[in-house]
Amino acid sequence: MSGEFVGRVSRVLLVALGPVAVGGGLAAGWPGAVGSLAGGLISLGSFRWVASGVVRGSVPETGGGLAMSALGVGARHLALFGAVAIALGTGVAHPLALVAGLSVLPPVLIGLGLWQARAVK
Repeated sequence: MSGEFVGRVSRVLLVALGPVAVGGGLAAGWPGAVGSLAGGLISLGSFRWVASGVVRGSVPETGGGLAMSALGVGARHLALFGAVAIALGTGVAHPLALVAGLSVLPPVLIGLGLWQARAVK
């Protein structure tokens, strides 16, 4: 996964979050807008964390790679589920808007991945 691809996905995701946040705000008010943005930023953080792990995993290690990667996955899940729990637990984010924000990354990632694969041919 190249840094250029990760950057492109990040930019497109941030641009796509604008209309989603506006829609969440219109549908559920302030909690809808905050929930959409929170969901999108949480998914972006997860994606960038995974991408950095892929880059680190491609570099030969001296030892302990599997144990450290398992700890990294656990830490990532703990941090991201904690962010979701805080957003929902405080009541600042609407649950459906949060899910809508989390759902922006997959189509962006698939679309840009297919576009890049087509450009490589």
